[in-house]
Amino acid sequence: MSLISFDPEKCTACGICSQICPVNIILPGEDGIPSLPAEYEAFCSRCGHCEASCPHDAIRGNYPAFAPADNAADTTKINSEVLTKYVQSRRSIRVFKDMPVEKEKIARILEAVRFAPSGVNAQPVKWLVITDAAEVKKLSALTIEWMRRMAESDAEHPFMPIFPALVALSDAGLDPICRNAPGLVYAYGENATGYTDSIIALTTFDLVAPSFGLGTCWAGLLHIAAQEYQPLKEALGLPEGQVLQYPMLVGYPKYKLRKIPGRKQADVIWK
Repeated sequence: MSLISFDPEKCTACGICSQICPVNIILPGEDGIPSLPAEYEAFCSRCGHCEASCPHDAIRGNYPAFAPADNAADTTKINSEVLTKYVQSRRSIRVFKDMPVEKEKIARILEAVRFAPSGVNAQPVKWLVITDAAEVKKLSALTIEWMRRMAESDAEHPFMPIFPALVALSDAGLDPICRNAPGLVYAYGENATGYTDSIIALTTFDLVAPSFGLGTCWAGLLHIAAQEYQPLKEALGLPEGQVLQYPMLVGYPKYKLRKIPGRKQADVIWK
């Protein structure tokens, strides 16, 4: 079976699939009906652009892929004004309610996030999801432990100037690392080349989460420690050979956001 099927009963030979293919491997046949030559299948990224753009539903991808139950594309329900306001209203959340985040809710967010773009549609991002607040707190404690050891040593580190202050905050009973968040999602992958794809996926998570009533915060200090402190790496418990990409805190915001603060104007070179 060909990697992509073209239904001759529905196809009108409009040529859209050939034009929209990112790697130009869909070719028109003698009768105008397109095809994907077998020798080109290795170059197909399984992106689905041809299937998504066919006006007559004449194309099917014959490869492992899982579309939503309602797979009709629709970008018209959220107009530009509403979406702009939504993006402008997004804030990092660092004070969370003392209530757990449902696994089902994170799963629904990840259902959207799995459609985030990735290089050549490789979809390399994997997820470690922690919904046990005690486990998140354990990761915070290990990060502080690493900072304390670094501060007491003669080691050089670009963030060394802030380590004593963060340790002091922790000793005072605060959590400057994970902010007492009840949940954490950590993007990881098989190699470091998936970093950009992971950041894109996490950004998508960051934008989708508020629509589910959740707040997020990028956990940079945790990630710095996780890259350098073996006990923290072991506590995360990833399969051997996997590479940590970046973590994000998640939980229910304790306080409601009421206005949009200012930001610098976009710095643009127009040509």
